[in-house]
Amino acid sequence: MDLGIYNNYFIYATILIIIFSLIIDFIIGDPHFKLHLVNLIGKTLDWLKFKLLTDKSKQDKIMGILLLFIVVLIFCTPIFFFQIFFWWIWNIWDPIGWQTPNIFSLIVFTIVMGFLLKWSFAVKNLGDTTIPIGESLKNGNLEKARSQLSFIVRRDTKSLEHPHIISATVECIAESSTDSITSVFWFYLMGSLLGVILFALLPSQIIFLFLGVPFAYIFRIINTADSVVGSKDPENINIGWFSARMDDFSNYIPTRLTVLFMLLAGKIMKKDVKNAWTVLKVYKNKTESVNAGWTMSTMAGLLNVELEKIGYYKLGVPNRDLEPDDIKVAYKIIRLTSIFFILALSTIFLIIISMILLLI
Repeated sequence: MDLGIYNNYFIYATILIIIFSLIIDFIIGDPHFKLHLVNLIGKTLDWLKFKLLTDKSKQDKIMGILLLFIVVLIFCTPIFFFQIFFWWIWNIWDPIGWQTPNIFSLIVFTIVMGFLLKWSFAVKNLGDTTIPIGESLKNGNLEKARSQLSFIVRRDTKSLEHPHIISATVECIAESSTDSITSVFWFYLMGSLLGVILFALLPSQIIFLFLGVPFAYIFRIINTADSVVGSKDPENINIGWFSARMDDFSNYIPTRLTVLFMLLAGKIMKKDVKNAWTVLKVYKNKTESVNAGWTMSTMAGLLNVELEKIGYYKLGVPNRDLEPDDIKVAYKIIRLTSIFFILALSTIFLIIISMILLLI
């Protein structure tokens, strides 16, 4: 089958978009401004929640489903059609007079889509918001560390001492490995793969090839919704139940894959992988979340420490005391984990679509 202008170029644009998004993240990190898409998603969820709340448990549970679907439509539909429109401009309208698709137009397309994908994840920003906490503790500025920590965790940080500040920060880094990075790429590649399969079955429907970035944002919306309405306080327990369950479901496979790559990263960084495996098996289900305990207990084992959220859980064995530099080490582990995760999934994706192209 002849894929026309999509042969050799568009299918592999999926990987180029990942490459450019990571380069952009490495260079500029996460742009901090009010119109950041994730900020807009969070504000939309919060505003819409109060419009849908009825204070009746059954109705609010139904409204919780509606809340998530409405926000997905509000944000993912424009993203989907923006990609199609932009691809059309460079390859159909041909504004620079090159008659046929070319490498230049492909690069322009993938850079723009790379910016769009980059807004859905945060690798560099994870280090930018956590490593300074360790630096504040090393400089003896406990109050500043507490204040910095309060921006990235839900727990009350006002009375936390050094060990629990470090623990909370390391826990945040471990849990964010999926919430902020690997699950985003899992959904992006799964959406792209689904698009290729649908295009192979229905070759006239090229719109299926644009599912990757919208899928990444579907996850980002689910995860943000869990942060906004997923808590079990009286106001959110009903309207947020669906978002919380969807967050558990969407993170389930990526979390378990992430742990495997955490162990690989730990091996390369000469951490205690054997202890991490033991701690993982014992403590992975000690948290309320069905997913968070996996990455946090693995991190505790790799660092040979105990991570504790007072009154909720203790993960790992306290073979040594927590130190401020553990924050930086934890971030390096997650950064390397993310690289391995993305490389492995991208390779598998390319192998699968190559097989599909041979069959059609």
